[in-house]
Amino acid sequence: MNNAPDITRDLEKCRERLTRLCINLCRNRADAEDLFQETCFRAFRYYRKYDPKRDFENWIVKICVNTYRTELRKKYIFRMKQFETEEEHDLFFNLLPDRESESEEYRSLTEAVKKLPEKYRVVVALRYFNDYSEESTAQMLGIPVGTVKSRLHKAKKLIREVMENE
Repeated sequence: MNNAPDITRDLEKCRERLTRLCINLCRNRADAEDLFQETCFRAFRYYRKYDPKRDFENWIVKICVNTYRTELRKKYIFRMKQFETEEEHDLFFNLLPDRESESEEYRSLTEAVKKLPEKYRVVVALRYFNDYSEESTAQMLGIPVGTVKSRLHKAKKLIREVMENE
């Protein structure tokens, strides 16, 4: 009998947070779905290398972020994509953990986050939209905790500037 964790069970446990992360990174439902599927595909492919002593969610998020960086990021380097439809906008906000999405202030905040350079947007998405600790965020991104703190600080400053100018 195999005592290894069941990947489908582990994926189901973190499906909602992983979906939110994909949407936060891509800002487009179709690309987010592609990222989610590619992340799951890679998780299945590399599951034999997964160490069950490690946290599964941290492992899958790292796969997701790396997949985004290597395959989908190129689409956003040359264009900043807004929501294509009101439905995509609503789906994005419905997946956020906090239902404050209906307030104008919250919409302004998420619009400001979308304008951040990728390295800041990723740490903000992991830390604030997905509630990972700074330590977990650093581990998932393979960067020091101090770098996460620095990027969060800079991101807050940039967001404040954008919101003050609007």
